[in-house]
Amino acid sequence: MFQRLSLLGWLALSLSGCISPVDAATLPVPTVEYSADRVIETGKGTFEGKVYAAKDKERTETSMQGMRSVMIVRRDQQLGWMLMPAQRMYQKLDLAQAQQQSGSQPNDVEITEVGSDTVEGIAATKYKMIMKDGSAGGFLWITPEGITVKMDMLSKDGRDKNRTTVTLKNLVIAPQDTALFEPPADYKVMPSFGGFGIKGMVNR
Repeated sequence: MFQRLSLLGWLALSLSGCISPVDAATLPVPTVEYSADRVIETGKGTFEGKVYAAKDKERTETSMQGMRSVMIVRRDQQLGWMLMPAQRMYQKLDLAQAQQQSGSQPNDVEITEVGSDTVEGIAATKYKMIMKDGSAGGFLWITPEGITVKMDMLSKDGRDKNRTTVTLKNLVIAPQDTALFEPPADYKVMPSFGGFGIKGMVNR
């Protein structure tokens, strides 16, 4: 279960521009601020959420099995926050921890440009991405502004194969409210004693 969540998290962060699947010289990175609805489709169901992005700042919101979670990553401050709105609490993480909680970035991949295409009526360039260890592969669609508007990935875990598609819809390119990238003032720090906290909850 954790491995599946890690893949979803990595896909989500890639779509928000939080991390680049490969070096920035190989794939475009976002050059604008934007927001969008995000739809994650897997064999286990469809999950909806939101993405907000500004320079070195990202916020992703996900609703899964009736629970809403929010991840804020601030590369400009080298830290992140995992928010739990139902409990009005948050956990502060350093940047490495934030990326790990959301799915580690694969380092050994091959990228090939396929050609021009459209996603949700938006012009994009389609890329093929393959993990060199054979664990996953698929396609990415990136706009001229560097926004990854779609990913379609197939991953392998032993004999199991899992397909995950992440699509941005209702994309709006516009300046974002800076308050989106900070934990609300009335949220409290989540206790981490006894193995509890975000990491413990994810691993269960």
